[in-house]
Amino acid sequence: MSMFHHAGPRTRRLVSFLKRRARGAPQHRPELDCSTFPRLFRKSAVVFTDTADFTVRTARDGILHFLMIFNRIVEAAQPVVRRSRGTIVKVEGDSLLLRYPDAALACRGVQALDALLQRINRGKAENERLRFSYGIGYGDILDIEGDLFGLEVNLASKLGEDLAAPGEALLTPAAAAALDAGTLRLVAPYRIVTFGRSAIPVQCLRLTASPRRRRS
Repeated sequence: MSMFHHAGPRTRRLVSFLKRRARGAPQHRPELDCSTFPRLFRKSAVVFTDTADFTVRTARDGILHFLMIFNRIVEAAQPVVRRSRGTIVKVEGDSLLLRYPDAALACRGVQALDALLQRINRGKAENERLRFSYGIGYGDILDIEGDLFGLEVNLASKLGEDLAAPGEALLTPAAAAALDAGTLRLVAPYRIVTFGRSAIPVQCLRLTASPRRRRS
């Protein structure tokens, strides 16, 4: 059994490379990685969403009630993501993994998605409302059918799941650095975040439909 569940050409290319890499001498693997890098990776923006209070909600209302609400959101989100030139790569638990051509489009996509959630939530009972937090990354992404891998995917996941509040979108330094001047005006410093031994300055995107909560 493989960890890769799709059989498309990009996945086959990756699996073939990993087998060839495993057969090679360890000292030659860095050179092999560099030579194969352009065929496996491409510059992309990635958005990782996380659902607020997922565990509390399922304990209170049951998993079937949550899945009913979440599935409704996923179905409604697909055309909104497409219009912002994004793709829903996969649904994982209570999270969405999205891909965009660049960081500015990812920011606009997050704004549109959060506005959609607010429209859907309007007038609903409290246990039928749903909020996302967001992490946005940009860089060299290993893009295969049905999944994305890479440092910026990992960082976006950590920001969206562990740090961002509901209705808040946090950007990695690489994502913020890739923004055009107009979009850059929509972000503000968040704080320095430490991952392992690395300290990175995280930025926060102002969601037009949901202004960023002021932090003390």
